[in-house]
Amino acid sequence: MDEELKWTELQKGLVVKAKPDGLWTKGPLIVGPTILKIEAKGTWRYSATFAEPCTADGDLTSPFDLKKCVWDKSPVGSLIGRIGGSSADKDPTYVFAVGTSCIRAIDQNTKGLLFLTINDMWVGFGDNSGELTVNVYFAAA
Repeated sequence: MDEELKWTELQKGLVVKAKPDGLWTKGPLIVGPTILKIEAKGTWRYSATFAEPCTADGDLTSPFDLKKCVWDKSPVGSLIGRIGGSSADKDPTYVFAVGTSCIRAIDQNTKGLLFLTINDMWVGFGDNSGELTVNVYFAAA
């Protein structure tokens, strides 16, 4: 599917810090219907004590309880996203896993900013370090 689509760059080089200024890092405006592709490179740490650096795919061996994290359906340390809401939004309804590579169909009713963050415990962002570089593309639905 990826090879068949004509991708247009939406944002290149978006820096997503493991220790963000707020909860979410603001990305570009997404307007459906479209197909969204997000690619992330680099490593970061979700804990100074319990973790080695990991990629945007996260750490499957983390001792952290996922029920205490931003989103319990993705590994600790992974890159997660949402479309819409606000930069301070804690509602997990529209959160999705991004990891190092994500292709996601966006329906015609979806319009909002793309927000990205590290999946960590709500109280665990203080000892995070590192950052990812994210590129965002879209293609016709």
